[in-house]
Amino acid sequence: MAAKEIDVGSSSFSGGDPCPICLGPILQESYLDTCFHKFCFGCIKQWIKVVSSKVSKPLSSVKCPLCKTDNISIIYNFDGHSFDRHYVDPNVTNGFVLTKEQRYRLQCYYTESGLLADVFDVPRFWKLKKFLQPNRWLESWLRRELQALMQEEDVDIILHHLVGVMDSFCKRTEQRRKQETRSGEVFQEQFKSVVAEAARPFLMARTDRFVDELELFLASGLNMEAYDAVYKKRLDKNNSRENGVANEAREGEESTRTRATPNLFLFEEDSD
Repeated sequence: MAAKEIDVGSSSFSGGDPCPICLGPILQESYLDTCFHKFCFGCIKQWIKVVSSKVSKPLSSVKCPLCKTDNISIIYNFDGHSFDRHYVDPNVTNGFVLTKEQRYRLQCYYTESGLLADVFDVPRFWKLKKFLQPNRWLESWLRRELQALMQEEDVDIILHHLVGVMDSFCKRTEQRRKQETRSGEVFQEQFKSVVAEAARPFLMARTDRFVDELELFLASGLNMEAYDAVYKKRLDKNNSRENGVANEAREGEESTRTRATPNLFLFEEDSD
């Protein structure tokens, strides 16, 4: 999605940790696209401007002030359904245009992990060794996930690498099945560790969340369309709940200010 210029001064405060650059409350929450570190949009944009001014050629990426990971853009204006991007290289608008479904999947990585943990019985999936059963939708799901996270169209090499790693793990498990007994928790830990190790060079800071999302999809036993329907329904419910809490907080603040105002007038009158 193309980035658009916005008035940072009109942004609302974001709770939680302060901005690592200005050390104040975060104004207009934004993220670097690879490491996911969070800053004020204005602060990180100014950081990029300062770093770019020190080199003769236009930069295509910038290192995060915190972890030194290379990032090509800032993600901002995230409202639960869409987001905007500000690219480090001003000549870039969209190297790879995400589809609506890819944008939805990227959105999932900005929510808390385990959003569907109460919907799908993940422990049972491992206990019954269902991971040994072929999943006809796995490659399609992986392709979309990798394209969304890496924002590249050609992910075939990484896709086949991950599928090969998972296939090898399942074959080794089948061969040892009669020789040793392992619990579902052990299978789960070993599988996720193997996949994470294979994916980390490509997905970096997003690796652990990617493995969690992969586990949920496999445990669901659903095709992509059915899985997306369940996920989107939960996302909408979660967003509605968060918006309701935010509205209640604003109403509470306005009510407090309204009640406090008459006291100020009384104080002024008494002072006279």
